[in-house]
Amino acid sequence: MDEPNRPFDCAIGGHIYVRNMVNINEFSEDRKAEVCQMIQDMTVKTNQRKLIHQSMPLHMRRRAATHSVKRLPRRFRAVHNAQFSKSGVPDKKKRPSRKFRRKANYLQQEYERRKRASVWLETHIWHARRFHMVHRWGYRVAHRPCNKYYRAAYRATSRHCLVHDMSYEGCIEVRGDEATLKEGFRRLCSEKVGLTMAAKSFTAGNRAGFVWLYEDGAYPYRCLGRVRFLWRSAEDQTADERRSVWIFAHPTFYQKLVVQLVNVFKLTNAERETGSDPRDITQNPFSIRFPRYTATEGSVEVIELKDTINRFFLTGPLSQSVLSKVLKVYSKPEKDAHATKNWYTKFSKKNKSDGKSMLEQQASYWEAIKDLTSPGELSPGEVLALLVEDPRINRPKRRSKALPIKVPERYNFTVEQEPTARRPMCSVSPLWDETIRNRVTKEMKTMHELNQFRAAETLVPGERCVSEKWLQPVPVLLMQTPGSQDANFKRLGYGAGWELLVPAGYGLAMWHSLVLWGAKAAGQLEMDMLALESGQDRCGVPDTEFGRAEADRAHAEAVRRYFNLPNNKRINYTKLAIASPFRCPWGQLVQEWNNNRSANSSSEDQFYVLRDQDVLTKLKSAFERKVNISSIGLTSNTLVPLLLTLKTRGNPGDNGLICLPKREDLRTNKMNRAINRNDAVYTEPLRTDPNAHQRKTLRAEHLRTLKRLRSRRVREKKRQQRNTPGVLVRIAKPNNRALVEEQLRRMADLWIPARPDTVRNQCTRECFGYLTKCSFSLTEGKVTCIGYVTAKGLEKLFKICSKGTPKVLVRGIKSRNYRFASIRLLTQWS
Repeated sequence: MDEPNRPFDCAIGGHIYVRNMVNINEFSEDRKAEVCQMIQDMTVKTNQRKLIHQSMPLHMRRRAATHSVKRLPRRFRAVHNAQFSKSGVPDKKKRPSRKFRRKANYLQQEYERRKRASVWLETHIWHARRFHMVHRWGYRVAHRPCNKYYRAAYRATSRHCLVHDMSYEGCIEVRGDEATLKEGFRRLCSEKVGLTMAAKSFTAGNRAGFVWLYEDGAYPYRCLGRVRFLWRSAEDQTADERRSVWIFAHPTFYQKLVVQLVNVFKLTNAERETGSDPRDITQNPFSIRFPRYTATEGSVEVIELKDTINRFFLTGPLSQSVLSKVLKVYSKPEKDAHATKNWYTKFSKKNKSDGKSMLEQQASYWEAIKDLTSPGELSPGEVLALLVEDPRINRPKRRSKALPIKVPERYNFTVEQEPTARRPMCSVSPLWDETIRNRVTKEMKTMHELNQFRAAETLVPGERCVSEKWLQPVPVLLMQTPGSQDANFKRLGYGAGWELLVPAGYGLAMWHSLVLWGAKAAGQLEMDMLALESGQDRCGVPDTEFGRAEADRAHAEAVRRYFNLPNNKRINYTKLAIASPFRCPWGQLVQEWNNNRSANSSSEDQFYVLRDQDVLTKLKSAFERKVNISSIGLTSNTLVPLLLTLKTRGNPGDNGLICLPKREDLRTNKMNRAINRNDAVYTEPLRTDPNAHQRKTLRAEHLRTLKRLRSRRVREKKRQQRNTPGVLVRIAKPNNRALVEEQLRRMADLWIPARPDTVRNQCTRECFGYLTKCSFSLTEGKVTCIGYVTAKGLEKLFKICSKGTPKVLVRGIKSRNYRFASIRLLTQWS
């Protein structure tokens, strides 16, 4: 390599010879190509700094030209490929076609990948194509349908049939001696609330019930939630055999209920090693499908059957007709060459006489009641076991509406009379046997196999083939759900229906049959509507695990939406005198009415919802002005459930305030009614925001701090650029995450304080309760709300409204107007 300053001309000592003169002709020939290229570049208007697909005329440009060279004219494709090869951009592989991606094998892999985030129900694929799906409680559940749903769902509950998949509620099986089980269940529930799980009307196994469960010995505090339970029929078990109970619990408190059962019966984990941590007894690895917990002497056993039994809820007057079309009682065909062995063959041989008698009783009773006009005509909680045909062979070609068949006069009877003699074996079901459940799932024929049978054995499409007769029967359980039992409270029988239990594997097949026979599918919002129309609180009970979980989720979502808005678009709740717009601070409200403002406001033992039936009966008499409310002796920590109905226009919405009226409010309301005016009784005066100036100052300081930090990073970048010339130096990324989060926390506390100074006196009218659910009721034609008030506030209300039915003031979180609402006591808890 040459040295840096070595001369190149031989005249001055170099090694290169430079001529003294230039030949003009040769020089012109050498420069001819360069001059032509320069002239061409000067005449062409396009900018050569652009890529070839960017320099095309406007009428020839294609947005996808960068992705596919075929979008360019043929003569420019070589240049385009050369430009992209220089930049080092790899060739993009062609995306597989949709037909390729929708193959069964790849779909199954994709589904398995997506199932990792949340559990899918068996009907998930059907719902995902027709519903908005949300992540709730570890499951992927249907939230609401993609079409208009509210009025259609109400019409289904009042005149047709509505069906909802409740398989996300887990099942827990408890086995043991009947006396031991009853003693343990009495510790988790109270007779004051209603019939417990140890009641004689339930232990026979022909009735299912609802019960409120609490932590061991904590009644009336620390309520877990409301569960559905069912005893195994006594006719299905011998005197020496252990009894079994199924408990269906919501996922929000399912694991806590398992812990309570383990502690009450003093169980140990039978699936784990003896040296494991005893405090973590209910935490099992994923490899254990059905965790079991047993006692030391083996008298009691708890088995988790979560995600193994499909549970569908049907309501509406036509739900009976839909089930009569879907559930065809199984009759064993005569043996022939196509006969195959299944679980029923062995079951029928083992229980030859009892099994035949059981099937006859169940079939005759089902034939007697299947044409009733409504499930509400049956006894509350009645249980019926059936052995039915495969639901896939009993479907209409297109969606049809199942209608009841009119029963001839000679067959009319009273349900409580004639079928009573056939009832002893009506609730006996093979579904209780774990071995049979597993065989039913394992031996189920796939739809592909069923179609192969039909293609090979049927000549006319739609007719049954010979192999369909020998498909295994499906054991199912039906549990009647009572609707409204008080005609003065809600329409009699509204909300009555059936709960259908189906073994795993047959969930989607049964769901398809229900929908094809006219049942309308429902999501979570439709179930909330049904609960409100029935006068029940489904997910807003403040002292339950479900209620607290839903309140936390709704609060987090509302806060996120609120602070995503710019400052000038946010509602200033301080000016509206709303202390807690997105959460009902029950603990602080009860404390302030008890004149106790301790800092420990998050304790669950500070309040409970009144469920004592005797106290509720006395309180109902007080509402009718038959008893003085002071003589009832309500506990100061009690929240009383109420059903509120607005007499005028307006919809307060969720988290609305329930306030005490004043004398002038009652007079104003009387005047408005006399002249038929719907104006607000009172309007809250607009307040000033003391934190407005502080927020403005804090925001300005924060922006100055961020600007100063950026300037510091820019100076550092320039210093590094000077020290390393020729190397591109970029500005460092900001490392101020903690600063920004602290700023957001301080600003959020200035907008909405985490713990308000006062809840009772947050506005000019005393607040003594909150609304948990509020919407327009189609059964009553008015806005209906469910709320809870403090016991002392209710006593003060009776003093203010000394005559007639007491009324309360309600106000929404986005309004300053107060309106009167009539109140009724919620007594239908069980």
